[in-house]
Amino acid sequence: MNRLISRLGAGSVALCTVLALGVPGMGQAAPARSAPAPSPARTGTVTLVTGDKVALDRERVVAITPAPGRVGTSFRQYRQDGELYVVPADQFARVASGRLDKRLFAVSALARSGVSDARAADLPRRAVQRQAVATDGVTLTLTFLDRRGIPTADYFVSLFDTVSRQEYSGYHESGTTTVTVPAGHYYLEAGVSGASSTDVVPFDFFVEPDIAATGDLALTFDARDAKPLTFGLDRPGATGILDVMPSRQTGVAAVGSTVHGPQDEIRVRPSRTSAAGQFTFTVAAHLGKPDGNGGFLGSPYQYHLQWSEDGTVPANLHRVFHDADLAKVRNVIAAQVPGAVDRKLYSAYVQPPATITEFTSPGAAFFEDVYELDADNNLNWQIADLPRQAGIAGSTRTEKWNVGPFGPAFATSPVLPVVWCGRFGDQMNFEIPHFSDQNPDHFGFSGTLAEEMRMFRNGQPLISQDSEFGIFTVPPGTATYRLETRSTRDTSPFSTEVRGAWTFRSGHVAGGPANEAALPMAALRFAPALDQQNRAAAGQRFKIPLYLQAQQGAVLGEWGNVTLDASYDDGATWQAAPVVKTAKGFTATVTHPATTGFVSLRASATDSLGNKTELTIIHAYLLK
Repeated sequence: MNRLISRLGAGSVALCTVLALGVPGMGQAAPARSAPAPSPARTGTVTLVTGDKVALDRERVVAITPAPGRVGTSFRQYRQDGELYVVPADQFARVASGRLDKRLFAVSALARSGVSDARAADLPRRAVQRQAVATDGVTLTLTFLDRRGIPTADYFVSLFDTVSRQEYSGYHESGTTTVTVPAGHYYLEAGVSGASSTDVVPFDFFVEPDIAATGDLALTFDARDAKPLTFGLDRPGATGILDVMPSRQTGVAAVGSTVHGPQDEIRVRPSRTSAAGQFTFTVAAHLGKPDGNGGFLGSPYQYHLQWSEDGTVPANLHRVFHDADLAKVRNVIAAQVPGAVDRKLYSAYVQPPATITEFTSPGAAFFEDVYELDADNNLNWQIADLPRQAGIAGSTRTEKWNVGPFGPAFATSPVLPVVWCGRFGDQMNFEIPHFSDQNPDHFGFSGTLAEEMRMFRNGQPLISQDSEFGIFTVPPGTATYRLETRSTRDTSPFSTEVRGAWTFRSGHVAGGPANEAALPMAALRFAPALDQQNRAAAGQRFKIPLYLQAQQGAVLGEWGNVTLDASYDDGATWQAAPVVKTAKGFTATVTHPATTGFVSLRASATDSLGNKTELTIIHAYLLK
């Protein structure tokens, strides 16, 4: 996912991310040939020093779960010096003043280093952090007032040169700070947070698209001037989570962080400046029916709403949306773990099998997720849909989630073409979603017990590591490669072991990352008709459709030599099944025994160019 996310650019947040602004990515240099690159956990959870938990899928925040007693906390997500930070609102001042090491909130670095709990992080002594200071320029005097009109120490401020993107900041506990900058134009983001003695942490956000610093200035940021972001809906009880995403284009690249938190606690001040064509203010709302206990358990509907304003933060922060003007999706969610609670984004928690009706702003493009957290709010597994534009107003469709078998996928979308396994120059990159559901548009990752990746070149061992994600430098000459992966998990009774193997030829690819070519690999996909408990009938003949899902842009031949075997004793013995070619791929027919239990599958296919894919899934589905 890190390379997938990096394609989207800067500025986004959390679970259901607006594509227009994207999700920040992480560039990784090619490692030395003798060793694989460090491999961050594919999915994982980082516990902040505040006890809040951030679930990650590579560089994307899947979920933020405030610690007990902190359910009203908002968070700021931003990227600095190549790292992704998630900072709770009540810690802004401690980080800004240097009293708290900001690296404790660098979730990307913590995850990459294998640190799951920042409270126990043993950080190396940090180098002196030198703030950018202009020796000759203009002085900005910045004063921050809370919702009572009193100077507050609970704030942060960042100014970005709109040409160079150089960042300047300042802090003083009195509530007034001075920042000296070269004369020019600046983009400003600032925030004032409220008291943290309760679980409610009010947050007021200030954004100025274009401050003309041609002489000394005195500016006041008064939380009493901030306004709530509200919606007029056909279901007036709906509430939920907001993602407030300003983005300012500079001469170098766009800058902008994201504020993520409860709708009731975030307010924004309309801007006093503007920058038409250079600044966009975007709000995404993920709303559902509250359950009265601080969550959305059993919400039968969700809203995913988006609106944007060019050039300014408008004075009117209220927007009206009617169901008839939105795209409607009927989400049918099957069950993996009996009795478990799955989440559809932030604003619907269900016990599958379940159905959620979703209303989305037409033309908006979101990451869609269904995921499960354990009792400690750690991510068990996640299935996502690549961003694709919502349908037109009044349209209706059905989308199925969580239907197995769960295995590798190479999903793509018209909005976001993806190369999951590619090569540029002599660098190979592998990122295979090994626990995807049956929907060809979905990809899935999971917490695992163990992972392995082995690669051979012309039959000789080349790579061996305990991770399924890899960035490798390989010899330039064309050769035959074989990639083998294996994952085991206990976060679900299904796909407890997934083994994949791909054989293909590859040689040097001219150019850099922009010229990355998809390796000639395809995912073997199974599409049997399972019920909402991922079961099929025992004691009957059963058809299992198969097809090959090629990477977008991969050069492959015609597929043939397709085989499928079934096992009813967890892979101890296998029974071959006849396979026939169909208009959509292939179909195998198995004969289920007249007993309950799990069915395991293994299959292989070879194309006319010699590329081969093999797949084994232990506990592919259940017999009833």
